[in-house]
Amino acid sequence: MNIEDAVTAVTSEASALTSCLGQPVVAYHVTEIMREADLAHAREMQLALLRRSIEALVDDGLEGIAAEHFASQFDGRIGLTWRLLHASDGVAH
Repeated sequence: MNIEDAVTAVTSEASALTSCLGQPVVAYHVTEIMREADLAHAREMQLALLRRSIEALVDDGLEGIAAEHFASQFDGRIGLTWRLLHASDGVAH
């Protein structure tokens, strides 16, 4: 798996988020997370995107619980995909 494939895998089911934040913004942040080799720093970046995602979804009219649920699923896909990407690189985590 390469970074482009990882970003595509993560963002393919994130239409609500790409609608309110914009596809380029979401793709940029996910790409940066996927490029980060350090697990702790990648997780910090991921948590920042999670918070921003919830805020954007709520601002776009989604109820808080629904926004948190959607963003949590998105966050899970980011984490899983990051681990798959970096496991294939042979990076120890």
